[in-house]
Amino acid sequence: MDYTSTLNKLIQHSYGELSENESILFQNEISQSVEMQSIQSLLDEIKSCLDSEMFEPNPTSVQIILEESLGTEAPAC
Repeated sequence: MDYTSTLNKLIQHSYGELSENESILFQNEISQSVEMQSIQSLLDEIKSCLDSEMFEPNPTSVQIILEESLGTEAPAC
């Protein structure tokens, strides 16, 4: 098994980026391999964790950036 291309296909499959035909064929490959099923399960868990992360920065981080920005402004002429 070519791990790099297989892992790429598993990721593409997880995100629905394979064509319908590719997806059907690849799903058959997954169903015949316990190792691929395990990796697919792990990828699904990781994807779920990533999807649940915040999409906004922490307010403290924003405040620090704003304060730093104010301190580096060029003086008005």
